Amino acid sequence: MVKACSNPSIIRSLFSATLPDSVEELAPSIIHDAVRSLNPPVLVFVQSKERAKELYKELSFDNVKADVIHADLTQEQRENAVDNFRAGRTWVLIATDVIARGMDFKGVNCVINYDFPESAAAYIHRIGRSGRAGRSGEAITLYIEEDKPFLRHLANVMAASGCEVPSWILALPKLRRKKHRPQRDAISTLPEDNPE
Repeated sequence: MVKACSNPSIIRSLFSATLPDSVEELAPSIIHDAVRSLNPPVLVFVQSKERAKELYKELSFDNVKADVIHADLTQEQRENAVDNFRAGRTWVLIATDVIARGMDFKGVNCVINYDFPESAAAYIHRIGRSGRAGRSGEAITLYIEEDKPFLRHLANVMAASGCEVPSWILALPKLRRKKHRPQRDAISTLPEDNPE
């Protein structure tokens, strides 16, 4: 089945809650330059509280030690989510930009921009949560086709800080200032004809 997907433009992904040795050995033969990053604690940013709730539900379904923080929670629930993340009881904390502002996490190993940031400033704010106080850290930004025109903004920030940036991103046309908030599909692994 995998061999039938031989077109070079196809993007292959492998998601697993567990990774047995047999799968670990098979993965490099079908996936190149794979991103494998769950070195807790991990902070995941999404663009809205609705998407935060959806992603939390999906990760909970896969038994990932995750929690979520958004504006619909009480102050006590938010404080508990932060305390559990800081104490290591939660490996992944899902947050929106608005609710995460001002929070300081010293030991974050990885920041994942699950939803593309709205601006270069939001990108800097998000990824600055990882690798603090001389520690190493990792930042991963996922994007969809609608995000592509905004990649150059982030690439300029990355290049200015000394990161290696693919030349094709730097060659993208400049974009006039414009707020970026594309409409995204719901986060769900349930088939559309079988909603809960």
